[in-house]
Amino acid sequence: MQPLRSISELPFRCRPALELLNLEQHRDEPDVESTQFGWCRVDALWLDGRAGRGPLRVTDALVVAVHAADEPEVLPDDVELEFFVEEVAKDYSVTVLLSAFLERWLPAAHSGERAIVLAMCNPHAARIRRPEAAGRTPVYYADGDVDAWLDTDADGRRHIRLEAEAWRIAE
Repeated sequence: MQPLRSISELPFRCRPALELLNLEQHRDEPDVESTQFGWCRVDALWLDGRAGRGPLRVTDALVVAVHAADEPEVLPDDVELEFFVEEVAKDYSVTVLLSAFLERWLPAAHSGERAIVLAMCNPHAARIRRPEAAGRTPVYYADGDVDAWLDTDADGRRHIRLEAEAWRIAE
C-alpha cells in the first residue's frame, strides 16, 4: 500500500466520544501513549483550566482530537500535528500543520454545532486563528498539554472533562 499523498487521505473519521478520547476504561493517569485521532459530537463537556478560571461547560460541540508532533517546529500561530497511520504492511507517521488540516477536514466534520473544541496539545502556546470553515462558531483550544477525563457527579451522571493549563478561543 502507498503512503498517504495528501491530507485528504488521512483516515480521519467520526468515532464514539469515549473511544476517541480514550475514556472507555477507568484510569488514574493520562494515557500519554495514545495516538488516536478523529472527531465526535458531544452534547456537553467541560473545559478545565488549571490556571485561573473554573471549568467552562460547552454544549453542542464538535470535538476534533489530534496530536501535536513530539518535537514540533515552534510556530507563533500554528501547531505541527503528527498522525500515526497503521497499515497492514507498515505503520508510519505523517505531519501537517493544524491550519492546513482544519482547512481540509473541518468542512466535512462541522455541521452547525454551537462550538468546536480542539482536543490537542499546544506545547508552545501558539495563538490559533479561527479557521474560515468555522464561520462564527467559537473554536476552543488549549495552551500546553490536554488530558481527557470522565467524571461522575453526585447524581451518578458522567461527563467529559478536558483539562489543560488554560483554554482560549481562536480569533
